[in-house]
Amino acid sequence: MSPRESRNPPGVPYDFGVPLETALKRRERLADDVTTDFGHERIFPELVDALMAEVPEGVDILEVGAATGLLTRPLLAKSRFLTALEPSEGMLKRLLASDVANAENLTIRQGMVEDLDTSDVYDVAVVTFTPRRGLGLARLLFQLACRVRDRVVMLLDDDGALDWAYLARAAAAKGLDVRLRIVSRGTHAGETETERAQAVVLVAEVERYCLLAPEARPAGIEADEWAGDVRELEVPFPPPRGTATRLVRYMLAGGDRVLRVVTEPAGAERLYGNVRTAVHRLARDQLTVRRDGEVIHIVRLPSGGEHPE
Repeated sequence: MSPRESRNPPGVPYDFGVPLETALKRRERLADDVTTDFGHERIFPELVDALMAEVPEGVDILEVGAATGLLTRPLLAKSRFLTALEPSEGMLKRLLASDVANAENLTIRQGMVEDLDTSDVYDVAVVTFTPRRGLGLARLLFQLACRVRDRVVMLLDDDGALDWAYLARAAAAKGLDVRLRIVSRGTHAGETETERAQAVVLVAEVERYCLLAPEARPAGIEADEWAGDVRELEVPFPPPRGTATRLVRYMLAGGDRVLRVVTEPAGAERLYGNVRTAVHRLARDQLTVRRDGEVIHIVRLPSGGEHPE
């Protein structure tokens, strides 16, 4: 197994090695499920309250990733004018068919932040569980920082990858004022601690950044500032004996933030289980593992506030 640096097609950010394009296709498929609202399992009352506490009254808001409108209604109640931006055509149709679409202070647009005109400027941007990860997430924040007068509020998954921690550190290093809040849903009967819903509210104050002339603003985050690029390893099926242990030791010895392990679909589940066991045994406080189909991500965790080498 020889590592190679994983590169994206031009213009397609990585989701730890998975192109954003893949996540958007999945979003489009889920739009057909009219029995549920997309993202309902992530939205809970305590999180909505925490979000609304960060949104000033009577401002112009950009909602990034509106989906079927779960958060559009409460945001409308606080905004002077709200622009709901959604890339999925299917999600957009459902949002347009809802009663919230008739609000006079709402504009619904299809697209992504990259599709906005340079003249589009808002007071506040709210990002709701974007599928972007890693460097793509950081670049999204800085795209919004140039289009927002006051603040960017991001709802992020509190998963093992700890993207929010890397993002906060990198944004603060570039001059944004950043604060974080981890929000948990109230305990439900019969619910275990691992099943309890939890999310991160990241607030980036961008006013000071926006007051700088464009040429004086710190540059956006580049790959070499995001704790190393994604590396990719191809593992044959069946995998050689000891593969999981070698993968974990490779990560411990190297400087990569994420190792993307690709194998045959038939062997993905077993390899994922073996890697999880190896991480627990050798590096439980340093690495974490997650799976996306036949792709396994081994992710380095922040340690003691130090930037990984």
